[in-house]
Amino acid sequence: MLVHAVAFAQSAAPAPGAATTPPNAPPITTPLGAYRLPLVREGSVLSRVEGDLAQDPDEKLWLFRPIQPEPGGLRREFALLPSPVLEDMLRTMRLSPSPVEFEMTGRVFIYKGRNFLLAELAPPIVRFDRTEAGGTTPPAGERAIATPSGEAKFVPPTATGTDDDDAIDAAVDALERRLEERIGRAPAQPVPDNRPRARDDAPRADAPVASGTRLVRRAGHLARDPQSGAWRFVPTQSTGRGDASLELMPCQMLERLERDAREGDASPEILISGTVHAYEGRSYLLPSGYRRTREARGIGS
Repeated sequence: MLVHAVAFAQSAAPAPGAATTPPNAPPITTPLGAYRLPLVREGSVLSRVEGDLAQDPDEKLWLFRPIQPEPGGLRREFALLPSPVLEDMLRTMRLSPSPVEFEMTGRVFIYKGRNFLLAELAPPIVRFDRTEAGGTTPPAGERAIATPSGEAKFVPPTATGTDDDDAIDAAVDALERRLEERIGRAPAQPVPDNRPRARDDAPRADAPVASGTRLVRRAGHLARDPQSGAWRFVPTQSTGRGDASLELMPCQMLERLERDAREGDASPEILISGTVHAYEGRSYLLPSGYRRTREARGIGS
């Protein structure tokens, strides 16, 4: 559900003297794809919305598409922001032998006339079948068979007597085998990076900032990445250890930062606050407030 309601614009009345459609004219057959859904307001929240993932072939962005269509039969799309949750979703998709749907909870942002979504929780929707391994999965709308008790739902009842422990272990092994047949094995732990560093007491300059790190009024300036064209926050080197620059995530505040950076010949020094999100070995910054260092106004102005 959307916490903030989406307002649909009403059609304006025709201007005086404008051409009108005759009553007996054939109906307009413009395809629905020619229309564009109105944007969801930044700061809105998606709560437990079921949907799937698709990749934008042009921009290589991952899109979350709610299953429930909007009025008119159109499906809304949200470009997903980089985050550990998105990384987990993609890993689940690669491990699953069949299409996966997710129950999405996240925050909505706007950047250059497009809705972006920061996934905060997105567990996969697993539909267990009632057949043996290799059988077909029942349709999603089919009602599950009610179980009169909690016994024998997944684990067969254990034998009574002195062999209870052995029977429990055998039941757990059987359950693990059935889960592996349905959803695949869990991903292996990543191999630790044991490469030597330039100095033992300092991290590598290209090491990503830990996900969840908060920046509070950190001084620095904006720079344009010459390869990707993205905007990056370059912090003032206050620690002397080669503080890493952070790519800024799309949102309305990034649009204001871009305007300020283009006003002068050189990018002004700013104080910025925000949260770092890690994705595929890189670190991204979602800004929550900023101000120029020469200004006396509060942060976020």
